[in-house]
Amino acid sequence: MQLLPSLLILVPLCGGQEWEAPEYCRGSPCPQFTVVNKTTDFEERLYVATAWITTKIPNPTAFDLIAASARLKSVAGHFDAWPVLINVTNDKEYVLSWFVPPDMNIPEITDPSPVQLENRPEVNVYVRVFRGTPSIDQGKLNANELCKSLRKAGKTFSTERYAGAAYESYFALTHHNEVWIDKTQ
Repeated sequence: MQLLPSLLILVPLCGGQEWEAPEYCRGSPCPQFTVVNKTTDFEERLYVATAWITTKIPNPTAFDLIAASARLKSVAGHFDAWPVLINVTNDKEYVLSWFVPPDMNIPEITDPSPVQLENRPEVNVYVRVFRGTPSIDQGKLNANELCKSLRKAGKTFSTERYAGAAYESYFALTHHNEVWIDKTQ
């Protein structure tokens, strides 16, 4: 009988804990995840379902990246959420995506051709962290390194698509960048 009061006190303390965003989100909203496995070369994370606004990038040039960002800003305005993703398919299709926090309302998109709201399901991804100023070339280099590490670990994955994730402004003094490869492709 003495155990029952102790359990009644402990159970509420153990349940319902809120997710704490990593330090590199710098207090801004970012997608919630759980680390499933961690090695010296990569992490496997399980991300909850998330919303993103996306737009295509015709060419991986600075001009086209700025134009794509301006399209997203024209729909959503400026908001402080991370990461910004550049999704790369077959090394020739590029899409810029901004994470939409769960409590944010994006205005209705009347013309979905330039900008779309994308709801992504829960997903497992392999992640490699890298530093330095983010770029298409750095994303590709680190995606190749992640692929090498995954092969060495005996993991199966597709090399058709990866995403480069940036958590700060391009002009920041320090950078936390990641490259993601879906485990479930």
